[in-house]
Amino acid sequence: MDLEVRHLRVIHAIAEYGSISKAASSLGLSQPSLAGQLQRIERMFGGRLFERVHEGSRPTPLGLWLLDRSGSLLHAFGALQRDARHRVERGAGRPVIRVGCGNTSIAGHVSNCLYDLAPGADIAIRTEEGMDVLPALLAAGRLELAVLGDYPGYELVPPPGVVYEVPATEPIFVGVAASHPLARCEEIELADLAGEEWAMPTQVEFGYREHFWAACRERGFAPRLSFSLNANLAYDLIRAGRCVAMFQATSPGRSGIAVRPLVDTPLVFRHVVGWTQYGPLAETAVSLVSSVMRAYWSEALQVPGYAAWIKRNGQPLPSPA
Repeated sequence: MDLEVRHLRVIHAIAEYGSISKAASSLGLSQPSLAGQLQRIERMFGGRLFERVHEGSRPTPLGLWLLDRSGSLLHAFGALQRDARHRVERGAGRPVIRVGCGNTSIAGHVSNCLYDLAPGADIAIRTEEGMDVLPALLAAGRLELAVLGDYPGYELVPPPGVVYEVPATEPIFVGVAASHPLARCEEIELADLAGEEWAMPTQVEFGYREHFWAACRERGFAPRLSFSLNANLAYDLIRAGRCVAMFQATSPGRSGIAVRPLVDTPLVFRHVVGWTQYGPLAETAVSLVSSVMRAYWSEALQVPGYAAWIKRNGQPLPSPA
C-alpha cells in the first residue's frame, strides 16, 4: 500500500480527538472502518502508531515522530488545494490575497504597501474587533495576510505554515482629559493613576489585560476597570474626566484628550505581520515588511508626543531596507 494524504489525515484526526470513535465521526466514517484503516497504515509503517489508554488513544513514539514530520505536508497539500480553488473561482493567473486586520495603527500601512507591491492581485480586506481569531484564519488558509499585535510575555507563536515578522514595537501611552492635572506632565507615572477609573475596548486580544494588570501590580495597585466601551464613547468619557485609557503611541490626537507617555515605559505593544508560508506573498513578504517599517517610522516621527518620546529615550530607528 502506498502512502496517501488521506492516511495522514486519519493519523492526525485520531491524535487531535484522542479516540478512534471521535476521529471517525469527524471524518464521516464508521468506527470499524477507521480502525481497519489504522491497522493497514500501521502495517505500512511497520509499527504501532497509537496505544489504547483509559482516556482513549495516545500516540506511540513512532506516532509522535510521524505526526511531527507530516504536519507541514498536510498543510502544504491543503494550501495547494485552496490556492487551486481560489484560482478557478477568481480567475487563473491572478493571485488572491485576503487580508485580516486587527485594530492597530499599521493596518493602513500594510494595506497601502500591499497594493503597491502586488498590483496584479485580487485583494480583499476585512477588519476584526479582536485579533485572537486571525491566527486561526491564517492557519486554516482563510487568510493569506494578517495584521496582529502582542505584548511582552504573551508573544504570538505562528501556527504551522505561517510566518510572523515584527515591523515595529511601540510604547503604550495613556489618555487623560485635557483638564486633568496630570495632563500638564510631560510623562505620567502609572502609579499616579491608581485612583482613576479605566476604560478598555469591549473586545481585547489575549495578553492585553494581563500585560496591563502586571504593570499595575508592579506599581502597587489594582486598576479599576469600570468601563468596557467602543472607541467613540470612550473618547467622550475621557474628555469629561470620567475615566482614562491606554492609547497606542501613534494614535491620532483627539480634541480634549491629552495622550502622554508613561514613566519608564511599563506598557509595550508589538506590531506583527503574518502570512501563509506557501501563499502568494511568500516571495514579496520581506519587501512588504520593509515597506511597512519605512511607512510606520515616517508617520511616527510626525506624531509630536511619540517623536518627543523617541528623542528622549533614544529609540533606535530601523534603517530602510
